[in-house]
Amino acid sequence: MTFLRRVPRRVIQLTCFVGAVVLIWPVLPWAIEPRFFQQASPFVVLSSSIAARSIGVGAILALIVAVASSFKKRLFCLYLCPTGFLLENTSRTGLRKTSWWSKCPPIGRYVAILTLVGAAFGYPVLLWMDPLCIFSSPFAVNKATNPVSVILVCLGLGVLVGATFVFGMLWCVRICPLSGLQDMLFAARKALWTKLTASASPRFRVARRVFFAGGAGALLAVWARRAGAARYRKSDTLLRPPGAVPEDRFTGLCIRCNNCVHACPTKVIHPDTGHEAGLAGFAAPIIRFDRDYKYCLETCNACTQVCPTGALTLLDLQQKNKYIIGEALVDNDVCLTALGKKECDACKLACPYDAVKITWDEEQYNAYPVVNDKCIGCGACEVVCPTTPVKAIRVWTQKPS
Repeated sequence: MTFLRRVPRRVIQLTCFVGAVVLIWPVLPWAIEPRFFQQASPFVVLSSSIAARSIGVGAILALIVAVASSFKKRLFCLYLCPTGFLLENTSRTGLRKTSWWSKCPPIGRYVAILTLVGAAFGYPVLLWMDPLCIFSSPFAVNKATNPVSVILVCLGLGVLVGATFVFGMLWCVRICPLSGLQDMLFAARKALWTKLTASASPRFRVARRVFFAGGAGALLAVWARRAGAARYRKSDTLLRPPGAVPEDRFTGLCIRCNNCVHACPTKVIHPDTGHEAGLAGFAAPIIRFDRDYKYCLETCNACTQVCPTGALTLLDLQQKNKYIIGEALVDNDVCLTALGKKECDACKLACPYDAVKITWDEEQYNAYPVVNDKCIGCGACEVVCPTTPVKAIRVWTQKPS
């Protein structure tokens, strides 16, 4: 820690802030650096690794941060966190603050416990509250295609900045789960609980709070997994990006960092308003094929490369082109070819997987499109279909068999 004492904290903070912007944008030639930015958070890596039952290379950086934080209290917050740097400067220029929240319990610790216990049940409930995820989300604003998407990607950081301007460092000091996890790591190393609990009563109160936080995490995880699966079974239009894990785990592992939204070159990935997947899936990425003849390109797997938690499985291009996003279905009551109004084969020509064929029916003496099992639901057929306002061929949620 000698280096930290020699270099002014503000210089280190500013350097890390600029570095974070460079990684997220991204400015560097590697497409995967946004993923490693979020994986610097021990809260993200520990929770997602427990939930996914696997540990990635990015865990090394988080481990270094966790060990360092156990020796220097809130080291990440004080020196490395770009969200903390932004909020600290906002607080300095904000309104006159009161210290009403200074006596509030350390909510961040219990949020961290709740999430970690939920992760053990496969669903890290509040993982999206990580400050690095909140910081990176607005960088997807250039890929937002409507005002609602703009609001969603900027909502988290906007709320934090606004609250900090009014109330000061409430978030960083009392609510942030990454801060709470660092506090617990520091306390564990110093064994402060043996020194600060002189009687059984305070120790009992702490244990009781931990027990209730952990129990809440377990119950919420079980409920959210069931709710997610049920919502997916009932939905006809819920499409997740390539590589998405099953729905009963996806909305928990997804941290709403919007890396996938930012990485998508055709802008078909959008944050969900809650209409598709309900409250549990609010602001998680969905796919919509609704503009400018854009679909999920067969030459792109960028979204799978930038996910920091495993909500989207890391896929190479060959694997990605076998991942089933959804299923394309033809409505012959709308199709121009099936109705005999026009000889149209737009969907057949657009399909990059040769999954659409125009079939001739001798008995009915007309043609109609047929989708075979090569279809992965990329949406190329849907966006070129000329029928309006309803498309004759659309990609729908693939129901579990």
